Amino acid sequence: MAFKRSAVRSRLAPPIPKPALNAGFFHALIFVLTDKGNFHIISPEIIIILNIMNLSLVTCSGANEHTDIESLVSLLEETFFELGIQVSGEKASYDSDRYWWIKELYYRLKDEDILSRFALHLNRDWVERFCFGELAPELKEFLAMRDCYGFPFFGRIQLNFKIGRDKLPGDDVLLNNLTRMINLFPEHTFVLSYNDANAELIRQVYLSGVRFDCLYDNSFGEGILPSSRPAPAFGNVFQGYAGGLTPENVERELDKISRSVHSGLFFFIDAEGGLKGSNGHLSLEKCRTFLKNAYHWQSLN
Repeated sequence: MAFKRSAVRSRLAPPIPKPALNAGFFHALIFVLTDKGNFHIISPEIIIILNIMNLSLVTCSGANEHTDIESLVSLLEETFFELGIQVSGEKASYDSDRYWWIKELYYRLKDEDILSRFALHLNRDWVERFCFGELAPELKEFLAMRDCYGFPFFGRIQLNFKIGRDKLPGDDVLLNNLTRMINLFPEHTFVLSYNDANAELIRQVYLSGVRFDCLYDNSFGEGILPSSRPAPAFGNVFQGYAGGLTPENVERELDKISRSVHSGLFFFIDAEGGLKGSNGHLSLEKCRTFLKNAYHWQSLN
């Protein structure tokens, strides 16, 4: 059922003061699944001591106005995961259903006593504007949202640009813009898509000292399953893996990843296409199975 936005048009969020937060908070907390299905929070140092192969985050992407909010809340209360929402001018501008669905999701959860587990995935014109040093007005509003703890409601922002495909500035200007824009939002974590086209730019961002997460997906959103999974590009960057992940193959793919990621390091996985239902939109039941299988693998490794 399509989302009905009329109920929230009159409830615009007031300006929220910017709290003083530790920018490293989310990176300092690592969630480890126990064999009883509960999460413990430990430090990266303890992970290294315990020699844990730590799948510390699973992202289910593709939630939108076709996703029932109450069913989504139930899943969020069942298990720990990150929900990725694709946004662009076409999909999430002020006059779109997705914009109002995001607002309704925020109003439903902003006062809940749970950590926000949401990411915005910037596409098309919104990510191009970001790379030119600009923000869409709606994106500014989303970045200002805070949960009941005072942390960003959208903790991670994924930049889905690809050099040679998108309209981007020249290399030097792009590098300067990226580092400047990321540094403007120290409370958020930005995820850079690492692939053959972007590799050199991301290496330069890394050498600049900017903090970011890194997502491997050479198919760049096409859902193509690779024959192998590469080792992390950087030893001290939170590394993610995407491309062709489904509830049925996630444990086999995690075996591939584990052969490339050294024990003691932590990583995340991100799926979207393999989680769609027959209607072409995110299936929460597929998400539930995907999460169950991923964390089952984690409990055995």
